[in-house]
Amino acid sequence: MSASNPASGQVPVPPPPVSTGQVPAGWPPGYPPPAGWPQGYPLPAMAVPPGWPPGYPPPAHAFPPQPPPGWPEGYPYPPTGTGSVPVMLPPPGSGPVPVLPPPSVSGPTPTMAAAASASRPVQVVTAAEPLLGEGEIFHPPAATYIEEAKPPHPFVKLWRQMGGSSLTLSVAIHAAILVIALYVVVSERYFEKEVDFLPGGGTAQGAAASAEMKHQVQQKKRTSLNKAMPMKKIVSNSMTSEVTLPEAPPDLLDVPDVSSMLGGGGGLMGSGGFGKAGSGGGFGTGMGIGGAAGFVSLPPSMRSRCSSAERLQKLAQNGGTSECERAVSQSLEWLKNKQNPDGSWGRSNKAAYTGMVLLCYLGRCETPDSPFYGDNVMKGILYLIELAQKNPHGAFTEDFAGNAGAYEHGIATYALGEMYTLARLGSKSLPGMREAFEKGVELIIKCQNGKDAGRAEGSWDYYTKNLAAGNATSKREDLSVAGWQYQALKAAKNTGLKINGLNSAIDKCVAYIERLQTKDGGIGKEKRDEHYNQYSLTGAGVLGLQTLGKANKKSTINKGIKFLRDFLTAEPLDWNKNCNLYCWYYYTQAFFQQGGDDWKFYNEQLLPQILSAQQPDGSFKPGRANWPAGDARDEIYRQALCTLQLEVYYRYLKVADRDEESFFDR
Repeated sequence: MSASNPASGQVPVPPPPVSTGQVPAGWPPGYPPPAGWPQGYPLPAMAVPPGWPPGYPPPAHAFPPQPPPGWPEGYPYPPTGTGSVPVMLPPPGSGPVPVLPPPSVSGPTPTMAAAASASRPVQVVTAAEPLLGEGEIFHPPAATYIEEAKPPHPFVKLWRQMGGSSLTLSVAIHAAILVIALYVVVSERYFEKEVDFLPGGGTAQGAAASAEMKHQVQQKKRTSLNKAMPMKKIVSNSMTSEVTLPEAPPDLLDVPDVSSMLGGGGGLMGSGGFGKAGSGGGFGTGMGIGGAAGFVSLPPSMRSRCSSAERLQKLAQNGGTSECERAVSQSLEWLKNKQNPDGSWGRSNKAAYTGMVLLCYLGRCETPDSPFYGDNVMKGILYLIELAQKNPHGAFTEDFAGNAGAYEHGIATYALGEMYTLARLGSKSLPGMREAFEKGVELIIKCQNGKDAGRAEGSWDYYTKNLAAGNATSKREDLSVAGWQYQALKAAKNTGLKINGLNSAIDKCVAYIERLQTKDGGIGKEKRDEHYNQYSLTGAGVLGLQTLGKANKKSTINKGIKFLRDFLTAEPLDWNKNCNLYCWYYYTQAFFQQGGDDWKFYNEQLLPQILSAQQPDGSFKPGRANWPAGDARDEIYRQALCTLQLEVYYRYLKVADRDEESFFDR
């Protein structure tokens, strides 16, 4: 299409819009199109100054240039400030008006060719065919492409509608609070603060921390104490003076915080052991009373053993020394290393020896919760429980048909009774112990001699042997066997368990012991050459009356103590002459319970002898006995008897110190 001549007076028709919709080169961006220009058509190109390099953008204009008056329409405007028609363009009316070609789709923007002279015609360029249909309006593409958003997942959409974001935030906040609370609880309960001082605030926590730290310090100083303080033997020359031995500072002693109870002493009798034939062999009896403040769940007579401070106090009050406690610690350590893999102690009669060793540990309140000997105590208890479960009668023995069976059962039952009472302080579960103990006590009550036994009523014979033969009781009396049985009954009374026939059995035993007292005041057979004579068994008889009897037994008890004092004055204790540890054990218990001057007299003889007999490894050297049945040849048996005697100062409360008339009048 060609443009019409401006001289004809017709308005030039603009070329049709190109497909690209581009603004002609040189048009200032943002300026409105010329007035009257058809909508959608590309704007005409702006004129450039003469000689302007082709292809370069035109100079910037503050405003679109205005044509001079009478300027032909369609012609490029002259530069601003000039009123003349450019010489490069032909004058109006001298020739055809050049027509601007429409912008090409693919090619460069066309430029107007300037006339070289007035005689040179201007080339006419034919416009390209329009790409838009008639009546269509060109819309240029958007400068920025925005992709349509992907629709959300249905679950996400539902979650947003339900307010899921707020719920998530709330859950996160509560979870954080729970985590913080859990950390506080766990840190308070399981991460205890290390205590590097001895708190003295008087609270339960402070007392526990103080005792634990003191215990640890004592254990660490144990080796240095043994090296720095060799054992010395010091005796008092005065019969009435207090027994005083050199005191080591209490804080240097190895005094564990938990301890064992002692209630019975016993000795192998009959050819120096648990005899299997004849009337020999036997175990003695223990005694007891004690107290310890703070342990309200324990019987008053047993409390002092479970407090290291009170143990030391009782030692000082009752004529002992801190060296006694060190000797006990060494002995318990020695026994620890002698335990068998199955939890027992000893090579034969293991139930008896295991029971005696357990009594040594319990005499210092060393229970299964003990940090030092807890595992040993637990293994020993489990051994006894399993042993009883194998026997149809519930007896604690592997020699059911022999003489030793009655001793073994009485000792083991006594030890489990002590353990049952002390277990109230601990947290360890002891499955089967109560059942085994109750069944053991019931067997002892069942086998006690009845009225048909005459003078032997209330006593016991070798009842496991009799049971094997079909008889539970007999008409034979045996104070040595009876001693361990009433020790077990005493332990049963301490537990508070309701066991049928318990009180009746205790009363019959007390009456039996009274019948054995001689005109000399001793208890047992009068002649010294008889096996169970008053010189060997008065201690066992007196102890039974002190432990089980009523207040009206004081006369009988005092006669027995006088008999023993006269005897020991004539034949003082001597490790190398008359070391009958079975008898000594009963003597120690009976004199301690008597207290006063009688105890001072006896303690002056006993303590130097037994302390000087302990060897560097903690064991006790063999002594020389003058009565074979009172000897302690087996090392475990000897160790247990000596240890129990050293614990006498605190394991039970004295009869004279009790508030009640009898241990069982509570």
